[in-house]
Amino acid sequence: MRANNPDVYKSFKQITEDNGFVFEEHVITTDDQYILKLFRIPGQKESMIKDHYDPNLGLEKPVVFLQHGLFDSADAWIMNHASQAPAFVLARAGYDVWLGNNRGNKYSLTSHIPKTSKQFWDYGFEEMGDHDLPAALNYIEKVTYQRKVAYIGHSQGTSQLFYALSRNESYFEDRISLFIALGPVMRVTHEKSSIMHFLSSNFTRKAVEDVCDLFGIYELFPSNYLTTHTMDFLCDTIPKICDFSLYLITDEDLTEDDESRIQVYLGHFPSGSSLRTLNHYAQMRAEGQFERFDFGKQENLKRYGQEEPPIIDLTQIQKVPIALFVGAKDELADNIDNRWAKNQLQSLIHYSEYSLGHMSFFVAKDASYFTQDVMRLLNQYHPANQTQNFKGTQFFN
Repeated sequence: MRANNPDVYKSFKQITEDNGFVFEEHVITTDDQYILKLFRIPGQKESMIKDHYDPNLGLEKPVVFLQHGLFDSADAWIMNHASQAPAFVLARAGYDVWLGNNRGNKYSLTSHIPKTSKQFWDYGFEEMGDHDLPAALNYIEKVTYQRKVAYIGHSQGTSQLFYALSRNESYFEDRISLFIALGPVMRVTHEKSSIMHFLSSNFTRKAVEDVCDLFGIYELFPSNYLTTHTMDFLCDTIPKICDFSLYLITDEDLTEDDESRIQVYLGHFPSGSSLRTLNHYAQMRAEGQFERFDFGKQENLKRYGQEEPPIIDLTQIQKVPIALFVGAKDELADNIDNRWAKNQLQSLIHYSEYSLGHMSFFVAKDASYFTQDVMRLLNQYHPANQTQNFKGTQFFN
């Protein structure tokens, strides 16, 4: 039986402050009126008190922005032990750490559309790239007076930026000095998720949509008190349930993961998202392409000017430096697909494969991929010992 871990029930704020860091919560509104929460860890309490930190004044620290994946939240970045959790590693190194929460997760609201309506859930990672990311980056610049950030995304957090860069790199080139992609998801032809395989059939996707419409189910895998406590009870009494739950979602090989942190992670995951988002990935798996959402021929013609959804062209990304961190045991972001992406990206500066699964990036026993390799890249392209009034170094293979 696993020992019950109090971090299962703690909020992001509690875990952050219990580990000696300052926590801030910020609220932003996107241009399409979704209300999202940004979390900030400006530093360690002791040093911030010593330096007379004033949240109303800009910090002379470079900013790192962390963006979670599908059905996840900012919580993911603090789920590992404090010595290995990415957000804490960055804060200790001297970065001003900001964490995004995409529309639809447990931290999001909306000002004009009820969260119970189908309209609220009519979005995918494209809307996150078009609306959520610019809103977050513009707000961070306003608060910190820092123009450029280093962007670290996981899973869907990479998809939305790859999409956004292919559409409007000129905007992001001026705001992102380095894009570090963990478990990158672009083309998903070789992913092995049971759920994705089930939904990859057009017939199955349509049937699931019809059933969800019938019962008014538009949110998938929501976060609530009941699911958290039920999962914690099962993990505590039957540890294999925890492992199976993660396997069901990711088909993950858990041998690289810290069992004690899996329970904590599942206390904060899932955090909810839309059926359409999942269907978009299933569509891409079926078509073997990194492409835009398929609304059907007539609607595609209205939106895209063509009957088929356009390809998201990675070769259009040529200026923002990109680093791919790939899990050799990742069943969702398969290394075969990422080797293909490696050859598409014109501004790739780093590619490495590690003995990690998809969720291992958050709960691995060995997080040296982050504490050593990610930090080394940051030191080169976005160093912690200088302020952010500089042009990010640009180096292309």
